[in-house]
Amino acid sequence: MTGSQILARLFRDSIRPYASRLASSLFFMIIIALSTGATAWLLDPAIDKIFLDKDESMLLLIPIAIILTLLIKSVATYIQIVLLNGVSQNIIADTQIKLFKKIINADLSWLHKIHSAKIISNFLYDVTLLQDAVSSSLANGVKDLLTLICLLGVMYYQDWQLATIAIIAFPLVGVLTRRLGKRVKKASTETQEETGVLASILSENLDGTRIVKAYQQEEKEIEKLSNSVWRRVQKILKGANARGAASPFAEFLAGFGIAGTLYYAGLRGLQGELPLNEFVSFLGAMMLAFQPLKRLASINTTLQEGFAAAIRVFGLLDQESLINEKKDARDLSLNKTNIDLHEVTLSYEGQTNSALKKINLNIPHGKTTALVGPSGSGKSSILNLIPRFYDPDSGELKINGQNIKDLTISSVRSVIALVSQEPILFDMSIKENILYSRPDSTEEEIISAAKSAAADSFIAQLPNGYDTVIGENGYSLSGGQKQRVSIARAFLKNAPILLLDEATSSLDTESESLVQEAIKKLMKDRTTLVIAHRLSTIINADQIIVLDDGKIVESGTHEELLSKNGVYKKLYEREF
Repeated sequence: MTGSQILARLFRDSIRPYASRLASSLFFMIIIALSTGATAWLLDPAIDKIFLDKDESMLLLIPIAIILTLLIKSVATYIQIVLLNGVSQNIIADTQIKLFKKIINADLSWLHKIHSAKIISNFLYDVTLLQDAVSSSLANGVKDLLTLICLLGVMYYQDWQLATIAIIAFPLVGVLTRRLGKRVKKASTETQEETGVLASILSENLDGTRIVKAYQQEEKEIEKLSNSVWRRVQKILKGANARGAASPFAEFLAGFGIAGTLYYAGLRGLQGELPLNEFVSFLGAMMLAFQPLKRLASINTTLQEGFAAAIRVFGLLDQESLINEKKDARDLSLNKTNIDLHEVTLSYEGQTNSALKKINLNIPHGKTTALVGPSGSGKSSILNLIPRFYDPDSGELKINGQNIKDLTISSVRSVIALVSQEPILFDMSIKENILYSRPDSTEEEIISAAKSAAADSFIAQLPNGYDTVIGENGYSLSGGQKQRVSIARAFLKNAPILLLDEATSSLDTESESLVQEAIKKLMKDRTTLVIAHRLSTIINADQIIVLDDGKIVESGTHEELLSKNGVYKKLYEREF
């Protein structure tokens, strides 16, 4: 994207909602610029009336005028800063909310390709750079430009020839800042990439601390992180050095204009062609113009950093979703919950072999269907298709005879409860974690669900009972306790379709027997799909589907499959 395209989109998406506040800010910027120009102009009558004409009445009036001018400028500057701070922080908030909406609704296939730490880095670091570009660069750049124009107006009013000589260095400053801006943009992009790498290393080490310690890899991880830190430092310095060069080199180039102006003014002064009062006013305006000129030279570098960040933010926001609702999508009509897969094929990006190959499968209403097979056989792929976490490359998946691609995603997922092999809990209370599946539930329903999942007994022993905050991903709970809270969440939803990814794998023997009994009750009159890693948990399933290399190779009851002397029997004998 070009700079003009980025600016156009920034205005459309981020700036336009706050146009009225920015218009007010622009009004006060104009006042600031006019006040600065008036301060320089007042030097003319100060020299002329006080020092040359000896007018005593002006001895008081001109200082008062200067004080009032500076007061107006100060008040306008404060109001302008307050307005811009509000706009910039709102822009950050709006952009972060948009990003989170995009991330939370993104396809799992896309999310799984990107490290979560890199997304967090974009979410926090890039949005801040974007805000700096809008507030510090664009807004303050407009203020400095207006101020510079007013001061140039004073300079041309006093002496157009001197003013023309004074601005001779402006084109050189423009060329310099453009070149430095390109360097800063490149360095900013490289810095953000390395920031993502650094965040990934840190995140992985926080999650994998036990493994790092167990295999004594502390020094290796320290070295890996240190290398990333120093690479990032070098890229930050590269950008910082380019930004730092803008102001001093602009000052140096502007010196040619100042030197030329003083030389020419001196020649005219010696010849008596330049009145002292006009020269002093001109000189004051020129020196005051020096500061906004330096800031304008630096603004382009900051703006380029913001442009680089905007490209990354827009890249996330523009990520196309593969799981989309049709415009005429309708809600799922449910009197039965039979699920049918017809000629379903599924491939994951980056893999040459299909995960599922022309699968035909009927999951009957109110029955329990178990999926078994070696790792990578396609069990999880079938389960992930039902709530539309993925869509098949070809074929159809129907619930109660309705193709789920013709239905609203919310109506499909509202009738499904999921318990995964690795329980996912949030850093909040146990009550809130259970409520996550049905937030309008009563206290009695929460407790009933916990009892059904054999969780109430251990919850009652916690310091704050159901109000106990359990830490990141349930850190304060054992594996079995976390799974029981997760199962309680599924009980509370009371959905007609139940997806179980070996829900008892993390439980001890005593808890497993309790939960198995509870799950049997939960399965009653519900359409249940179970991924089985231990065959002992699905012996009583109504039908067992055996998968291998993305294909259905066997199906039947436990007894039927054992009598076939095929893949299932080999898996069974290997386990027992």
